[in-house]
Amino acid sequence: MSGRSKTLVAAFVAVFVLTVGVVSLGTLALDEGTPEQPAVETDHFQPENALPEETADGGEISMDSAEPTNDVVIHTGTGMPGGGLLMMAEDSNDRELSTGSTGGPERDVGPLATTLVSNGHGVEFYADELEDGPLEQTLADADAFVTTAPEQLSSAEREQIDEFIDAGGRVVIAADPGHSESVIELGSSAGMYTESGYLYNLAENDNNYLSLYAEPAGDSPLTTGVDEVVLRSAAAVGTAQGTTTMKTSADTRLSTTREADSYAVGAHHGDLAVIGDSSFLAPENAYRADNNILIGNVAEFLVSGETTGEFGPDDPVGPDPGAQPPAEEPIETEPVDEP
Repeated sequence: MSGRSKTLVAAFVAVFVLTVGVVSLGTLALDEGTPEQPAVETDHFQPENALPEETADGGEISMDSAEPTNDVVIHTGTGMPGGGLLMMAEDSNDRELSTGSTGGPERDVGPLATTLVSNGHGVEFYADELEDGPLEQTLADADAFVTTAPEQLSSAEREQIDEFIDAGGRVVIAADPGHSESVIELGSSAGMYTESGYLYNLAENDNNYLSLYAEPAGDSPLTTGVDEVVLRSAAAVGTAQGTTTMKTSADTRLSTTREADSYAVGAHHGDLAVIGDSSFLAPENAYRADNNILIGNVAEFLVSGETTGEFGPDDPVGPDPGAQPPAEEPIETEPVDEP
């Protein structure tokens, strides 16, 4: 090995030894002289509060009244179901209930329809005149009417519903946002309507700013036993002479004005009730908070009216098939003189 090579090796060894020594001394100094740091408390990070509180599910839908058999017509519009219908016989009278298919419009009122049938009442679904005939004929034998698609009713059908209410028939309108014009036409005689736009709440909601909490307001059979319900998409409901049944919290806003207020989302007057949402009737929402109690109350409201029996299409004009033809009177003739 040359002298230059020996010199480089010696220099490398010296630097290596010096580096190891410094590191060792530093570690020793830290071990002996550095005080222990206190544990950092992270009160600001609480995993249990990272997610919003869950609204309780549970309960059952029940009816307490012993009302005799009533027939309820449920209008769900013309939404096309995605599959076949399931027919069920619920009682000794073989009353059949079409529960609809997954995604079909009848499915979204299944909890209400099933509750009515299981308590001995009849349910008939109505889509439109083309599919089911004139609404007036359907309502002629009915005691109550529910619609979740008021915007799909024609002007003539809305007039027939108004006449049905005047005859003592019970009517519930479950109106989602965007259907204010049709609700005004249906509820004008009772001074009931829905506002344009939709309600939302950024401060207090059920995991979504459109999923609102509502509480009872005023004295109404629709909210008996209800503490709080969840509405997934709600319209503000107004009434000139009826009773407000449910209201949102004060920090709820209306999309058209963005003003914070406690908005009415339900009202009733006489035989007509308006709820600014239909989502609470769907199976996935029926047991959220006290939605099940609300549905039971809606069912009770529908079957507790007193129809006069004077509603329906006029009798056809023509001869009475049971009437006897008038007796023919003999024709008097003068005697003819014979030639």
